[in-house]
Amino acid sequence: MNRTIKKAAIMARVSSDEQAAGYSLGVQEEALIKYCERNGIEIVYKFREDYSAKNFRRPAFTEFLKFAKENKGKFDHLLFTTWDRFSRNLLDSLEMIQRLKGYGVSPIAVEQPLDLTIPENKAMLSIYLTLPEIDNDRRSIKIRGGVRAALLAGRWPRQAPMGYLNARDENNKPIIIPGKDADHIRSIFQGILKGDSQADIRERLKKHGFSISRSNMSLLLHNSVYAGLITVPTEGNDPAKLINGLHERLVTEADFYKVQRILSAAVKRKNKPNTVSSKEELPLRGSLLCSKCNQPLTGSASKSRNGSKHFYYHCNYCRKERYRADLVNEKVAKTIGAINFNQDVENLYKAILKEKQSTMKPKATESRESLNKKLSDVEGRLVKIQNFIVDGAITVEDYKSMRERYTNERDEIVQKMSDGTQGDAQLKKKLSLCLTSLKSLDRLYVQANVHDKKRILGSIFPGKLIFDGEKCRTGELNEVIALIINTGADSRKNKTGQHHENSVLSGLVEPAGVEPASKHMPN
Repeated sequence: MNRTIKKAAIMARVSSDEQAAGYSLGVQEEALIKYCERNGIEIVYKFREDYSAKNFRRPAFTEFLKFAKENKGKFDHLLFTTWDRFSRNLLDSLEMIQRLKGYGVSPIAVEQPLDLTIPENKAMLSIYLTLPEIDNDRRSIKIRGGVRAALLAGRWPRQAPMGYLNARDENNKPIIIPGKDADHIRSIFQGILKGDSQADIRERLKKHGFSISRSNMSLLLHNSVYAGLITVPTEGNDPAKLINGLHERLVTEADFYKVQRILSAAVKRKNKPNTVSSKEELPLRGSLLCSKCNQPLTGSASKSRNGSKHFYYHCNYCRKERYRADLVNEKVAKTIGAINFNQDVENLYKAILKEKQSTMKPKATESRESLNKKLSDVEGRLVKIQNFIVDGAITVEDYKSMRERYTNERDEIVQKMSDGTQGDAQLKKKLSLCLTSLKSLDRLYVQANVHDKKRILGSIFPGKLIFDGEKCRTGELNEVIALIINTGADSRKNKTGQHHENSVLSGLVEPAGVEPASKHMPN
């Protein structure tokens, strides 16, 4: 070097795997100190790093940059032994060299000295910096290949998830085994299945000496490893695969998917705006319209002189309608109970469903192919962000956020694929349950809680109900319920072929006539 160095900072760096291979921070630092003594260089700052050189997001190096900025012009160089101690990334290195130049500092590898004022030496610098980067890339390829091979063999080669421990089997192959916290993990899944909230589960576990954050519990509950399943990501033309692992599962596969459905339903409820408060005495609030002004009826309680509560549905717009809630609730329950699901209707309904099922099979095949493609895409994204974090292209926080997002997407897709493989037997079982429910709609409605009552009402009456003090009617009726009413109508006719006047289904749906149904209202 032609330029005389007066003051300098020195840097020694190794990564964890390099330490295992025999590299030493002490040896590097000693060599740099002796170099400075021989050349009369004053050391103004020295630091050690036990960190990978894939990028410059290294804590000790960040502190050095802060020192260099605050002491601009007070020292000349940053010394290290070889260029791979400085960095293993060509582009990042060139950018950092320019940044240090702005602080008046030039980086120098004392064992690979280069005068960067000579243009030809820049080519040599590129070689020094590129060779370690190539070595990193080659090592990364080998590691990913080894990880994929282990996953395909049903092994978990990464750090063991919470509740497991990394171990070796009789053939010295990596495997995970249940650890001391395995029972706590099992209790988390069991708690969700019993309907406990995650907050209650965390509080209960804390009393038993096991602490877990809200985010870690969410990640844990979506991790299929606990069900004995291992996901092998997409690689080239090989699609993603979900295989059985060799490790002991902490929860059955069936229970794991039940938990996924519970969590998915909870998210939907959380994101759904709750515009109508729910009281057991007012299940129709939000489902009734005023017969005078066609505006929604609300509901509230009034206290009598003796302090007891009486509930009413009333209109806050025209203020012309006010009905006792128990009478309206009873009228609607009778209306639902009058829907007669006889044998003719059942036979017709089964025939329609059978025809629908036959036309849906090609769509199911397409859906399966679509789900496979989506799964491959999501697995590809998981691999990419894994590479990004390995290469230092994203922060740990970004990686965790993206991993959670794509893992949730993957679990939903896997759940859909699992649901789609149940076969005709499962479908027949569900259809049988549906038919049983249709035959006892009134019983289901009466016994349901307020939320389920609203769901049953919404499935029967897609539109709002209008109650005029005597009868309920609607401008829109579910097609299946309309089929039931029309097909079973003969059972409600008298000898003259007319419906009985006192039938609770009489006039349920307004005839549209010339004007739209919503216009046919009493004045």
